[in-house]
Amino acid sequence: MATNEGPTIEVKLFVDKEKKKVLFAESEKEFVDVLFSFLTMPLGTIVRLLGKQSQMGCLDEVYKSVEDLSTDFFQTKAAKGCFFHL
Repeated sequence: MATNEGPTIEVKLFVDKEKKKVLFAESEKEFVDVLFSFLTMPLGTIVRLLGKQSQMGCLDEVYKSVEDLSTDFFQTKAAKGCFFHL
């Protein structure tokens, strides 16, 4: 049987087994940096590209809420536009 001698990452998870949800995760800085790098594409763009049906209801709802906000709540009209068109 082959052994995996590559680098390993330790991740500690606090899980609610009844609800099957991760409540808390802890790891080294490098791993967290990689996870955060996945967020470099704005969430608004992801939801828009998926046709506002991302199968992640909370993101769809946040997108719709921001979309429905008046431009009065943004510093400029362009600032609101950045959320949708990056």
